[in-house]
Amino acid sequence: MARYGGEEFCIVLPDTDADTAANVAERARAAVFALAVPHTKSSHGVITVSIGVAAMKPNTENTANQLIEAADTALYQAKRNGRNRVVSAPAGDLCTR
Repeated sequence: MARYGGEEFCIVLPDTDADTAANVAERARAAVFALAVPHTKSSHGVITVSIGVAAMKPNTENTANQLIEAADTALYQAKRNGRNRVVSAPAGDLCTR
């Protein structure tokens, strides 16, 4: 796990399929929510996390940047959908092949 950008973090899970990665992300989201740290500016009333998940099998066609882009797109979808949720990149995306 590492900070990636100002308010973003990245968790790299080697040898992990998309479903397992989504399960890990959901457990992380729920754990942060369960802390119930007050956040008066949040519509949830507490600190929450929104998580974008992407997975790929390394090959000569896919790049790390594509993986990051897919996860970032999923993250912003989670934010648009109301925050405090996990969104996975669609299975048809380049990075999930």
